[in-house]
Amino acid sequence: TSPTGERPQVVLELYTSQGCVQCPRANRLLGMFSHEPGVLALTFPVGIWDYLGWCDTLARPAFSERQRAYSAALHVRGRFTPQLIFNGARQTSAADWDDARAVLEATRNDPQSEGVAEISITRLRNNRVRVSIAPNARGAGADIWLLAYDPGPVSVVISAGVNINRTVPHYNLVDSIQRIDTWNGDATWFERAHCDPECAVLVQRPGPGQILGAAYTYRPSRY
Repeated sequence: TSPTGERPQVVLELYTSQGCVQCPRANRLLGMFSHEPGVLALTFPVGIWDYLGWCDTLARPAFSERQRAYSAALHVRGRFTPQLIFNGARQTSAADWDDARAVLEATRNDPQSEGVAEISITRLRNNRVRVSIAPNARGAGADIWLLAYDPGPVSVVISAGVNINRTVPHYNLVDSIQRIDTWNGDATWFERAHCDPECAVLVQRPGPGQILGAAYTYRPSRY
């Protein structure tokens, strides 16, 4: 087996689009955040600006649905890019780096939830992964999500739209996200295949709401 995974203090989700003029810079910010201790920074491309002449090549309908649900849960009027979500509980624009940094530091200082989920994740052979969650009755009812992602950078050359002739990088690019189950607060574990190149697990209040815990695989040689 490979080394057991990391357990971050903060999970960042960047909703970005190749058809957004401010997003290449926001992607770079996400890349910088991804190297900070205690931070799992993930990129979710969405096709919100596809009608402007360039269809995002990495967007997934599931990512748009997740961002739309966040807009409702966090009382945001409509969707926008580049948007940062912090532990499922705060949001801001990634276009303002100073504000994004301030919200990140505020999130680091949040008190720990009573329903915190202690998670471990271990890579097995053949790109399988084992996830274990310690018991905590106060976390019962949360959703368990499994994500596959590529640390990257994954670069895309844009040939139309507002970013024409630009090469746009993506860091910790999410390829898929699936809801595994509802956590009943008991100790539980599961195994899944297709953890390639890397994967992460989130335990999150429905909504989507506050992230109670997370863990992710890593291979230092990739960085």
